[in-house]
Amino acid sequence: MATGCKNPALLAKLAPKSLSCASPTKGRWLGLATGPCGFCLPCLIRRAALLGPGDSTTYALSDLAAKTLDTREAQGQQIRSFQYAIEKIRQKPKLATLYIHKPGPLSDESPARQAALAGVYQRGLAELAKLLAGVRAVPS
Repeated sequence: MATGCKNPALLAKLAPKSLSCASPTKGRWLGLATGPCGFCLPCLIRRAALLGPGDSTTYALSDLAAKTLDTREAQGQQIRSFQYAIEKIRQKPKLATLYIHKPGPLSDESPARQAALAGVYQRGLAELAKLLAGVRAVPS
């Protein structure tokens, strides 16, 4: 949606003023101001979505690839989870039709709607793959 925005100048102006972070105060333990962490699930999805049009948001963890992230700590947990899902879908794209059921049953959705949801899941992971290219997250 961000890439297809009809008013990219307005998006560029307003996006840094919006907040998607799951816990914007967690940076206080590091002596940082309240704001987006850059590594929680909502921040990663936001960052991936804004890759195309550009993102001038200031994140506590500004460069995901600056160092190897520890998966036993908050900064590396979601990243490694996404990397794992991205690789699983890359190897077996049809798994997307199963993975969309993990949060709960979709028995009230038609097969066509379920296929569309699997497509959203796959495209979302493709966006995240671009964001996470070159990012290392391992248990330390």
